[in-house]
Amino acid sequence: MELHDAIKDVVTRHGDAMLSDATGFRGVLDDVLEEDQASTGEINLLADAVRFEVLPALRSLISGGADPSRAVDEAGARLARERGGDDLVASSWAAAVLGYAVGVVPEAVVLRHRSQRGPTRMPPPTAGPTSPPRPPVQSPPQTAWPAQPAQPGPPTVLPGYGSAPQPGAQPGSQPAPYGSFQQYPSSQGYQPDPYRGAPPKKRRSPVIWVAAAVAGVVVVGGGIVGVVLATGGDDPGPDGPTKSSGSESPGVDVDLEAINSRYDALASDVTAGASDCAAGTPGTGQTEVVECTVSAGKLALVTYADAASLTAARTARLDYRSGTLTADNGTTALYEYDPERGGTSDPALVYWDSTNALQSATITGEGSVKIDSLTSLYTATSPRVAEPTAPADEVLREFIEINLDVATCTRQRTFFAGETEESSCKANVEGVVVNVGRYSTRKGMTDDRKYYKGKYDAAKKQGGGGTWKFGEGKAEGGYYAYLDEGTATLYWDWNKAECNCYGVAWSFDGNLSKLEKWWPSDEE
Repeated sequence: MELHDAIKDVVTRHGDAMLSDATGFRGVLDDVLEEDQASTGEINLLADAVRFEVLPALRSLISGGADPSRAVDEAGARLARERGGDDLVASSWAAAVLGYAVGVVPEAVVLRHRSQRGPTRMPPPTAGPTSPPRPPVQSPPQTAWPAQPAQPGPPTVLPGYGSAPQPGAQPGSQPAPYGSFQQYPSSQGYQPDPYRGAPPKKRRSPVIWVAAAVAGVVVVGGGIVGVVLATGGDDPGPDGPTKSSGSESPGVDVDLEAINSRYDALASDVTAGASDCAAGTPGTGQTEVVECTVSAGKLALVTYADAASLTAARTARLDYRSGTLTADNGTTALYEYDPERGGTSDPALVYWDSTNALQSATITGEGSVKIDSLTSLYTATSPRVAEPTAPADEVLREFIEINLDVATCTRQRTFFAGETEESSCKANVEGVVVNVGRYSTRKGMTDDRKYYKGKYDAAKKQGGGGTWKFGEGKAEGGYYAYLDEGTATLYWDWNKAECNCYGVAWSFDGNLSKLEKWWPSDEE
């Protein structure tokens, strides 16, 4: 039995709750696997994947519509960062194994990552990458493709790169326009030992697993009892210490109405739902900090000494990790972070600021508070900075208008690291759904291009591949259309400077010809 099958068997027998306890999971693997079935490095890596909560992140990405293969890559990259190394391929393999164990990742994805992890005694997998991609939200119809032939020919490549293959042509018939495919994301550094043969393994009975869990509870319970006895078991009572309801720092008025008046540039009622406001300690470049308690966490209000200090704070806050919604027009900025989509244990967060007022507000969730709870608090303040609802970048909007109506696009939190924004759009053909986005760097876009080229090369059925262009003009960007696991996918991007834009369309009924006919079509 393969290692990933053995782990799936264990999880099926004992339930996936065991994947929330790294120590217990490691103990089970040590007990049920033969010594030559998995290396110590592989078991350590899988235990770390449980400890760093890779599975919840993976499930969140996939439930949000991400392609399982891309979700595995993203979860693996996070695990590699958590482990302090750059073992991306090994970490993606571990993420795929856990996802396969609970049925959210197809076996083909596990095998693909296994085959990239170095020499193995087993032949490389023949199955192509999987599986249904992330479904975007849909909205009203698009505009027609501008000045294009009603039935354009297949995409062509830049001069010197050769011609793009006709639908059904073998990918080997053309040179790769952007170099040979490298698996996305690339990896270096540590990789666990390759698989060995899988001899009959020992099994731990369910009784032993349950007993181990109970023993853990007894130990923890004993610890709790010890603490109670050591403290005498007494409650501090009403006469014990209490939290101050206000600031002891002179010069900072923490009355709610006074705070609302000072921070009116951020919201008309910035302290809505807040209590226990107190003056904090200003940091470098700050003149005032006020901290309040809100129902889902904490509210922090900051006044800056100058525009440079606010700009530095804004730049530090507006990162482009996955799970973010970002807007920055220079005068104001807004940032939201959803840890479920981002796949981390970091708190949910909403931040907004004003350059003119030199002020910012941050609502930070406590514990497992969801981002929706924070956005409700944010909305209750009647903020002066609105959440973005439509594509913002001008070049991205130009890219969208090539073959979609930008009015049909709705902003959503990003799925992948490095995106400045992402939107779901609606095509004017039933059964076609579209996502568009923009990366902060050209490398982000070209990595995406390489990823989809790899999917195209591995697909059993291929459409056009190479580049696309306007009529008889020059090549404008990458283009790959293919059918895999019953889903037709069409990826395209744009070479225009400062764009770093991409689009992905899907036909979940597997109609590749409908998808390719739609993409450059003049039809309404």
